[in-house]
Amino acid sequence: MPQFKVRKYFSILFSGVLAVFLFSFTFISDPLPRIIASFQRYLAELPEEKIYLHQDRETYTSGETIWFKAYLTQGPFHLPSTLSSTIYVELIDAQNQLIQKEIIYSPDGFGSGQLPLPDSLQSGTYLLRAYTQWMKNFGEEYFFQRPINVLSEFSSPRPHAQTVPELDLQFFPEGGNLVQGILSKVAFKALDSNGLGKKVKGKIFEGTREIGSFESNDLGMGVFALLPEKGKTYTVQIEGDDQTFPLPAPLESGLIMAVTISPKSDEVVIKFLTTGKSPGKSVFLVAQSRGLVCATGQVDLSNQVAFVRIPKKEFPTGIAQLAALDENGVPLAERLIFIDHQDHLQIKITTDKATYQPRERVRLDIEAKTKEGKPAIANLSLSVVDAEQLEKSEHGTSILTHLLLTSDLKGHIEEPGYYFNTKNSDREEALDYLMLTQGWRKYTIKEALTGTLPEAKFPKEQGITIHGTLKNTKTGQAEAGGTISFLSLYPVISSEKTVTDTNGKFELRDLIFFDSTGVILEGKSKNNRTDLEILLENDAKRPSSAAWNPNRWLGNTASEQKFISESTLRKNINRAFDLDTTALVLDGVEIRGRKIEEPNLGPRIYGSGTVNMQVAGNPALENLFHPLDLIKGRVAGVLVIGDDVFIQGISSINSSSAPLILVDDIPIQPEFLHTIPVQEIERYSVWKGADTAIFGARGANGAIAFYTKKGNSSDKLNTQPSRKPNPVGLRGYQIEREFYSPRYLPEDPPSPKPDRRVTLHWAPMIQTDSLGKATVIFYNSDLETTVKAEVEGISQEGKAGSSQFLYQVKK
Repeated sequence: MPQFKVRKYFSILFSGVLAVFLFSFTFISDPLPRIIASFQRYLAELPEEKIYLHQDRETYTSGETIWFKAYLTQGPFHLPSTLSSTIYVELIDAQNQLIQKEIIYSPDGFGSGQLPLPDSLQSGTYLLRAYTQWMKNFGEEYFFQRPINVLSEFSSPRPHAQTVPELDLQFFPEGGNLVQGILSKVAFKALDSNGLGKKVKGKIFEGTREIGSFESNDLGMGVFALLPEKGKTYTVQIEGDDQTFPLPAPLESGLIMAVTISPKSDEVVIKFLTTGKSPGKSVFLVAQSRGLVCATGQVDLSNQVAFVRIPKKEFPTGIAQLAALDENGVPLAERLIFIDHQDHLQIKITTDKATYQPRERVRLDIEAKTKEGKPAIANLSLSVVDAEQLEKSEHGTSILTHLLLTSDLKGHIEEPGYYFNTKNSDREEALDYLMLTQGWRKYTIKEALTGTLPEAKFPKEQGITIHGTLKNTKTGQAEAGGTISFLSLYPVISSEKTVTDTNGKFELRDLIFFDSTGVILEGKSKNNRTDLEILLENDAKRPSSAAWNPNRWLGNTASEQKFISESTLRKNINRAFDLDTTALVLDGVEIRGRKIEEPNLGPRIYGSGTVNMQVAGNPALENLFHPLDLIKGRVAGVLVIGDDVFIQGISSINSSSAPLILVDDIPIQPEFLHTIPVQEIERYSVWKGADTAIFGARGANGAIAFYTKKGNSSDKLNTQPSRKPNPVGLRGYQIEREFYSPRYLPEDPPSPKPDRRVTLHWAPMIQTDSLGKATVIFYNSDLETTVKAEVEGISQEGKAGSSQFLYQVKK
């Protein structure tokens, strides 16, 4: 047996410095100490964060709300992160345009929120992504990204694009290379024109002579053996395809590293083969997982062949990288493996009954345990949906697949849940195929050898960062040495100050404030002049979105058309039974001798709009924070993205033209809208299309008018340029809304409103007790259906878990 030693992967932290206890060699050219030291620095100085979003579902219609829970972890053990408290969640369309953005507060690694989808969204696939500022140091490929489907009743189904079927066949010799005269394993991956795996069969040829055949699994991956000979060329041909694909040319001499990892064995067996005997020749082996060096050693290759056995217990669950290096640290062979100890968080879901009736109360009990069966204190989220209204997604992404698999690999991983479903008898084999054909995206051994670390340009945010410039309103020049003061009244009173640089630039970091709450930003010069203007640049550092293409248009299948019809029915039900926000104000009436005064409707210079909505008297509207919130998602053809408003569809969006904004029929700049409390707004009107002619050229992009209760906006518009209360463009943390789930109590009269909900219940913050238990109560809808409950979460020790449960609703 060659000289080789291993050490456990776990580490000890002293004063923030990570110390990994491993043996080293006295060999003068031993590269291992440098590599180990680099990985220690990497873990200490550049701890990695990961984000996972659990949604209530994956398919929506325009006008609905995406409910989500954010899990933010840090380090190789996926502990809840305390590095960052600010998470950015974005929705991006197929043209890489930002549709929606929210900032989520996550002081302890957990946060939750919602993304209201505009009514004007077209049917299509959109990208949901999440990241922290710290994650931007490592590249966008480290962000959480998930495609979601949005269907719209206003979008016509589009035909599938007729493309010529294309096949991309890629080959991956185990360890990296083929070597003449050594039998090697060759992995392959077949992709169709959409970049998805395609099942194939084929034959292997040496010149024109057939020497073998192969067949992939359903995801287009597989392996075959090849003994390449000197002077020979090798090709493969796929059944039913005229294309011929060449295999990689073999090296004349080199090293082959073959790995055997069987679920029936407690060891990882590594076989080294080399050409030609060379007394004293050796290589160095490094095994690492997420920056943890799990095993190192020197392997003697004097006899051309050597075996190394590493106990699996030396690795944590997840992906590990094996690399054979020469005396200079140059990688000769590399291989990824997956270690599965089945030590994830065990989540059990039970209900008090096997079958329920419509509108019946459901008690759902959750129990979280460790692998050893001990109670686990865990932070969980629960989604309960009508499974028959949604397409099945048996092998999709979960918190388990994201943290342990997809977040550590390059490229798209198709059906990641397949590799974690113990019901799939070939899952270990398929997982090894994946390891052979996917690239490693993390800090590599080659990078560790150089001893250099990526530069950390972006900070760990413990709050929100505000960037901006202070300018003189008279001269337009930057105000150097000026003072910027920040005051927030919620959730606690806090204030910060900073001084502008020579270019008038300023930055305030780690501020805690929430959207549409009391915030004041004030600027003064050195001599206390206030004729200044604060220009915010809070979005200047937003990362660009890499191009991505949805695989197909939505709205074509029968199930999608049915989903759209059900959504339309639900909206009609809501309009019929809920308070009508477009209702007219009635004339004054007397009740028990008291007359209700008719509210002052304000000026009516321009008459009625295309859409008119009453705000006063409607608690659902009066309790909103910003006047633009009254528009968002409530007026068809009007899109509100952040602080920008677009009317009349895509043309307005592309031309970036803002509509005319009026308050009591007086035109104002949009940035002054924040000074008008929503509670002071009586109603508003929106003019679209031909109705905008009354405004002339000013109404080319539509018009929106807000009418206040007093009909006098002069005392509500703050035009002081140096002071910005609730400044437009200054985004705070999102204030989370409570998910509405009706209760049908026996003592209450029956509600006549039909209940056809898709998401029956959403509980983003569930904490198990000391026994690992939690209970949730909710009520069924009217439909006889199959209900799916899904629980995801993570324990205090960083163990992730996911579980699903089905029950029936019958009359």
